[in-house]
Amino acid sequence: MRASGRYDVIVVGGGPAGATMAWALAQQGIDVAVLERASFPREKVCGDFVEPAGLRIIERMGCADALGLKSRAKIDKVRAYYGPHIAYQNDVAYYDGEAGMPPHGHIVPRHELDTALLENAAKAGADVIHQALVREVHREDGLMRVDAKVGKGNKSFTAPVVVGADGVQSVVAAHAGLRRDDKRHIGISQRVYLDGVEMDESEACIWFDEDHYPGYGWVFPTGNGRANAGMGMLSETTERFGISLQQSFRESMDRLKYRHPGCANAVMATKPLGGAVHMYGGITRNHFAGGILVGDAGGFVDPMTAEGITQGMESSIIGASTIAAALERESFEEADFARFDDDFRDYFDHGMLYLSFYATMMRNRHFGDFFLSMTQQGFERAQTDREFARVCGTGFGGLNVQPAAIASQLWTGIARHIAEGGAAVLADLVAGRGIPRDGFVGDWNLWQSGWRASVDDDRAWHMSWLADIVRAAMKLGPSFTRKENPRLKGPFAAELES
Repeated sequence: MRASGRYDVIVVGGGPAGATMAWALAQQGIDVAVLERASFPREKVCGDFVEPAGLRIIERMGCADALGLKSRAKIDKVRAYYGPHIAYQNDVAYYDGEAGMPPHGHIVPRHELDTALLENAAKAGADVIHQALVREVHREDGLMRVDAKVGKGNKSFTAPVVVGADGVQSVVAAHAGLRRDDKRHIGISQRVYLDGVEMDESEACIWFDEDHYPGYGWVFPTGNGRANAGMGMLSETTERFGISLQQSFRESMDRLKYRHPGCANAVMATKPLGGAVHMYGGITRNHFAGGILVGDAGGFVDPMTAEGITQGMESSIIGASTIAAALERESFEEADFARFDDDFRDYFDHGMLYLSFYATMMRNRHFGDFFLSMTQQGFERAQTDREFARVCGTGFGGLNVQPAAIASQLWTGIARHIAEGGAAVLADLVAGRGIPRDGFVGDWNLWQSGWRASVDDDRAWHMSWLADIVRAAMKLGPSFTRKENPRLKGPFAAELES
């Protein structure tokens, strides 16, 4: 830490997004400092899963060896529970090694991942300052000033550019008037590490239960009998229905011992920790006079899975080019950083807005039975229909989301479901057995039941939810007008093109 506290760029936050931003800027010879409130290594609430696209970035950054990726178990299979029923147990069909990505993911605990990425930024030339608690950010005479408590003293830092990579409670976002508190787009979670787990270390496990809808749980093996286990829900739901996430989490951990044979003897090795994320659907803008927001601070989180490691790193690589251009022009007004919003929208909107549309539809808890039934049928179909699994599976954790192809598969399946259900109804009526209660008729009854319950519970909220669906649908243009998802090639390709 230099005495003057003056830099070209100050990055607030040293997680994956902040470390990647610092590395990307330092690689270009830009004088950058990272202010990180904690002393690494430190705990971070997360599922620890790094998907193939994230591994591609880590490899490009030169961190693969530091993280020992070659010796870690390769996650290329998944098991999905609906209640006690296994709906899917097979390989991850869309992990096919395309575009330079490995055909697997890795579980990398965040205290290891974040430390390696931040050390890599320091090796590239970034000035990393730990135990720097940022208290205030403001702009004076065209310069950004960041006041922080560093160790036991206070220190002021200045730079023409500040990057907010400081998470959901971002001080930088608060300065810019961009901190988000819309609970429709906030996910909350609980996570714990379990010991005594006996499971295939190449298989991730997820589960869905009606008591924590909309949301899901996970168990990801970290090796040597340990696993990362947790669950997440939508913040809006827990508030509206008075649900205790902590209690739901404890109950889920108890059920896990009976459902997954590998967790029968599991014990909690750590205390449960809670966290929150802001998801992509809640983004308004992420630029302001003097800087940008990336990672969790900017809402770069998958609206279906709440994954954000890869998206955060991608947002930083994209944003680094905007910052470099502003420094070259020596102009740092709001308009100088507007390009970042254009660039990340061009990169992410194709898939993310489509996922946000589905997340919006599914956030009505009263329709939980209907959507759980439909998605369970989807997993069961994917078990044997590998093309369906490859295409539609990307809607829950895949990178190369292809909205037109997914819509085609889904609507074809729905039409078949209706046709088969109609034929079954006619056959039962002709045979004098009455109208069946399962199949298409059963799903239709679940839909009607959900609709009535939602209207009866809160008609105003129900109407606002429908309006949100319409607004989300109206944003789907980029999802269907582009033939290729820009994320497939990765952020470095997007950076070169821009």
